[in-house]
This record gives sequence, C-alpha cells and structure tokens, in this order.
Amino acid sequence: MDSKNQKLQLPALSQVGVVVKDVEKAVEFYSKTFGIGPFTTTIFEPEKHWVNGKPYPVKLKIAFAPMGPVTLELIEPLSESPHKEFLDSRGEGLQHLGFYIDNYDEWMSYLRQQGIGILYNAECDVEGMGHIRAAYMDTQTGKPGNILIELLEVKPAQ
Repeated sequence: MDSKNQKLQLPALSQVGVVVKDVEKAVEFYSKTFGIGPFTTTIFEPEKHWVNGKPYPVKLKIAFAPMGPVTLELIEPLSESPHKEFLDSRGEGLQHLGFYIDNYDEWMSYLRQQGIGILYNAECDVEGMGHIRAAYMDTQTGKPGNILIELLEVKPAQ
C-alpha cells in the first residue's frame, strides 16, 4: 500500500485534557466531589515549543490523575499560550483528547497528507519519563466535534 493511501488508526484513548483557571481549585473539586486522584502537579516549560511552526515559549501548571486506563490532565496557563487563548475565548473546559503513539514521524506525515496541520507542538525530556514529543493537531476549528487531538510519543531516557 502506498503511503498516500495508508490509513493509521489511533490507539485507545490515553488522556483527557481540560483547561482550567486554577489547577489547585480544580484538583480540590475533582478530588472531593468525584474521588479522582491522587493528582501529581508540575510546572511544564518545554525546551522546544512551537505554535503554527514558530518558536513560542509557554509555561503551564499541569495536574495529572489516573482514571483507570485514562489520565485526567488539568492545565492552567501561566503565560501566553494556545491554552490561554482557549481559556480566554471559551472558558474552562475540555480542550483535547490525547493518544500515546510510538510512530510520531509517521503520524505527522500521514496527517499532513490528509490536510491536517499541527497547531502547536513541544519536545522535551521529562525526568522519570524520558523524551517526549507531543503535537496538537488542527482538528478543531471547522472540523466535526471541535476538539483538538493530541498525539504523544514517549521514548525512555538513554
């Protein structure tokens, strides 16, 4: 099968990303009200981050909690970022669905062939996890569902 006709299929859902005004308040709400947790909170400032292909530094406060096989990711923007734009234009809410993949470059090529671009992407090393590449695909404005799809690849540290 030639690469133009090749179809990739997303794996099972890995992550639900929700943009919030205040991570601590959101963690308290989801923990007390629904028993979700424990949460792990971190400041995320990737070494490499691009918006529409241009370098763009961001700073986010993120809290993660397992919910069975899916992780709830609460994201508070601490600087100008696509996450802040989402919060300012839509308010708090579901921003993306995330999927762990092991063939990042293949997915990027495939999606370009489908006419889907990258809104923003990041690459960094995370202690205890390894090297991460992540991309939010342009699957929102004008597309059915209006939700971003995030593809994440994690390679163990070497």
